[in-house]
Amino acid sequence: MLLSLTFIFSTVFSQTKNDYEIIAEGGSKIKVRPDLAIFTLTVEKRDTVEKNAIKLLNLEIDELVKSLYKIGFTNKIIKISDYDISSSQNDDEKKRYTASNVLKLEFGLETKLIDALYKEIQEAGLKDLDISFDTKVSDSLEKITRLKLVQEAIVDAKTNAVNIAKALDIKFIRVKQVLKYKDGILGPPQDIHQVKFTPPKIVGDTQISYNTPFDKFEVEDVELEEKITIVYEISK
Repeated sequence: MLLSLTFIFSTVFSQTKNDYEIIAEGGSKIKVRPDLAIFTLTVEKRDTVEKNAIKLLNLEIDELVKSLYKIGFTNKIIKISDYDISSSQNDDEKKRYTASNVLKLEFGLETKLIDALYKEIQEAGLKDLDISFDTKVSDSLEKITRLKLVQEAIVDAKTNAVNIAKALDIKFIRVKQVLKYKDGILGPPQDIHQVKFTPPKIVGDTQISYNTPFDKFEVEDVELEEKITIVYEISK
């Protein structure tokens, strides 16, 4: 449910070309549960021979990808984020090569699938794999949420303006301008469609025993906020 927040508003009477104005501000904010899971999988291999480092890297990446396929991930979800080969010298001036590959997975947030991913990687016994996990709100969900927030903020600003007008015994003539925080003048409503991120179906395991913290804790909500300023022309 959207939570409306009334901000401290400013009332300005100005006489520009015989116009009198009142400026009212409104706002609204809400906490949204992220709907996307993002995994960054980094594999690094080192060797004194460059081609050996590359070979070891490719072998482990192949095993990692096989594990991802086994769960149900496809090439559309598995993306190569970075691939790098570098060299360095140690104290005995012997050259060592480091080959690294970074894969990224972005999919609909689902505890069971996240648990299956960790479980499969553990069973694969990959030695040089680092995993980082993050969440985010998808663009489509954010746009839909912000549209609702803007509507709530406009109502809040109008309520503030009415309260000011009653207290000062003045009348509105028209709305001169509507401004959206950071984005300038508010434009026409946009046609927004929400994209559903359906997680891949877990292959071959419908009875997964949870062994990660994801079945016990919720992900942290993200707070979204919108502010609106409405400029009214008032009678003298």
